[in-house]
Amino acid sequence: MKYLIIPTLLILGGCASVQPNLIQTKYQVVIPDASMYKCPTLKSFPKVETLTDIQVAQTMVKLYQNNLTCASSMAAIKQYLDKAKANIEK
Repeated sequence: MKYLIIPTLLILGGCASVQPNLIQTKYQVVIPDASMYKCPTLKSFPKVETLTDIQVAQTMVKLYQNNLTCASSMAAIKQYLDKAKANIEK
């Protein structure tokens, strides 16, 4: 009977003790600099009624250049965030 009481008390005593919090969550917010967001847009377009071939070509070149600038900017932001994530996960 004595051998049955001691293990029972040890089991109940282990359940009653307070376990320390071993997991700590730490949040970090990484915000890219505002100057990294470069996505120019066209504010106005030529009038459709009087549109010439040259104006169409100029508009297409401007849109293409804006697209390249924006794509480059988004790639730079992604690279920045990937580096920040790698540094945080170390």
